[in-house]
Amino acid sequence: MKTNLANRFWNFCSADFLSPKDLIRHAVLIVLAFGVAHAFGLREYTSFLNGTTGSTELGYELSALLGLIYLLLYFATVLLVPILFLAALLASLWHKFHKSNLPLK
Repeated sequence: MKTNLANRFWNFCSADFLSPKDLIRHAVLIVLAFGVAHAFGLREYTSFLNGTTGSTELGYELSALLGLIYLLLYFATVLLVPILFLAALLASLWHKFHKSNLPLK
C-alpha cells in the first residue's frame, strides 16, 4: 500500500513541462502554499494596506513583508489557479482530439 501511494506521488511529481498534469500540480502547490500561509495566520498582517502594523513585536517592515506574501498567495489562488485548471482541461482535450484524428498508417 505504501509503495503504491509513493509511486503515485512520484508519478504525479514527474510530469512534462506544461502538460495537463504539470499545470494541475502547480495549481495544487499554489493552493497548498496559500493554505499554509492562512493556517499560520498571515492574514492579520495584511493590515499594512490601511497603514497599521499587524504585529508590534515584528515591526513594520516584517509585518508588511508577511502581508505582501499573503496577498500574493491569495491573488495567485484566486486568479491563477482557475486559469491553470482551465488550461489543463483545454490541453487534455487538445491532446485527446489530436490523438483521435491521427492518420492511420
